[in-house]
Amino acid sequence: MRLTIAESFAVRALSHPDRIAIEVLDGGPSLTYAEAWRRVVALAGAVEGVAEGRHGRMVGLLLPNGADAILAFLACQVAGAAAVPINSRLAGPEVAFVMEDSAAGIILTGGEFSETATAVAAETGAGVVRVEEVATPTAVPRPLLGEAGRGAAPCVVGYTSGTTGFPKGALYSNDHYLTAIMRWGWEFGLTAEQVMLVPGPLFHLSYAGLSMACLCIGGRVRIMPEFAADQALDELSHRCSHAFLVPSMTTMVAEEWQRRGQPPIDSFRFMISSGAPGPLSLTEQSMRMFHNAQVTEAYGWTEGGWVTFEVKRPETLLAHSVGWPTMGNEVAVFDEAGEPCEVGQAGEVGVKSLTHFDGYLGKPEATEAVWHRGYVMSGDVGIWQPDGRLCIVDRKKDMIISGGENIYTAEVERIVHEHPAVLEAAVVGLPDERWGEVVTAMVVARPGQALAADDLEAFCRERLAGYKVPRRIEVVAELPRNPMGKVQKFRIVEELAPGGD
Repeated sequence: MRLTIAESFAVRALSHPDRIAIEVLDGGPSLTYAEAWRRVVALAGAVEGVAEGRHGRMVGLLLPNGADAILAFLACQVAGAAAVPINSRLAGPEVAFVMEDSAAGIILTGGEFSETATAVAAETGAGVVRVEEVATPTAVPRPLLGEAGRGAAPCVVGYTSGTTGFPKGALYSNDHYLTAIMRWGWEFGLTAEQVMLVPGPLFHLSYAGLSMACLCIGGRVRIMPEFAADQALDELSHRCSHAFLVPSMTTMVAEEWQRRGQPPIDSFRFMISSGAPGPLSLTEQSMRMFHNAQVTEAYGWTEGGWVTFEVKRPETLLAHSVGWPTMGNEVAVFDEAGEPCEVGQAGEVGVKSLTHFDGYLGKPEATEAVWHRGYVMSGDVGIWQPDGRLCIVDRKKDMIISGGENIYTAEVERIVHEHPAVLEAAVVGLPDERWGEVVTAMVVARPGQALAADDLEAFCRERLAGYKVPRRIEVVAELPRNPMGKVQKFRIVEELAPGGD
């Protein structure tokens, strides 16, 4: 494509310079499109000297949720570098892994994350740029549009949790990411009149992409520095028309709505639910609570993007349904032999898409392994319905989804096994009404060594993001295994889940 995402945003700044683009709640800044573009130019100037690494020019982003967290994506494009958003909940060693694996030459940081970024930079040899030290000019030259020639160049590298215990960097080109946000804008009905609430972290490509889609169309985004159910309810009641809410957020908003006596929520018009399966009861409550809004479900994964979509209707509600394939996506379900499944037959979901990822950074074998017959495979088990909808009924990958965050059990198990008193460990997700699942570890101590659950939890907390740390730790004499010696995680779930033996 001729234009980058950043240049598409620049068009809006040229067309509507005085329109409000970004508002940050809790006393944060309010930026017009012209002011936001000047900030993009300033941040681009601050990182344009990033050196060429083994994967190209990469800039790590470790930022508080705010205006700079979204404008930094655009600034990297202007500077001719790829953005590497880093989960701000990661522990220092995890941040260092992302910086080293991507070979990012600069880490752009600010606020409470500056200390971690500085320590990681000292370890990895990267430069540090603090956004507080980047001044925004009062004027910038008129941008030259359509001349960057970066359509096929790397745009964003999003790190996924790793099935082998280490994350992988999923690479997107500008053209794929721009096409994705254009499709989202179309599918989700974004126009310049919409106001989008951003209740989740902008290091997630979904929240970042939706924000950029809204800004490229000329709408307004209101960013929550941290999610709070009472504040979200106020925003949806009085100011915001669109929002992506993971089920745990919706549950907390519903609890606050009930506490207030179920007042009318009048502003909200379009709810996107995704990130984890929610019960039908939550969908039904959402439809009652958000009486002016379309309640919708989008399904996807990092490598494939969002691939199906459904506007929920009372008369057609179906458990586990994630809707129909969207424009530009050919979705298929494959059986164990790799052949396409018929209606009603369970198999792994894959997609041929306009907007899939471009491969794992520096991992050609892992990239090749995720493809089958030209489809990017999801690791999720789906079943086609007679009416053409897809139901997601299981996960082939060994993954936990807690509060909308993907957590691979192998990643947690790798850290648990590093504890000197742990002989064996297995990590599972147990059902939880609020979070969907909670991380749970069953461990066996080394002979003659004492192993306390609180000590192991503290050990994990130093090395893992807080949301990955096991909330429940059970020390047992042995792990359940089948006759071949394979750990049977389903038996751990049966034993430890509420109502289990």
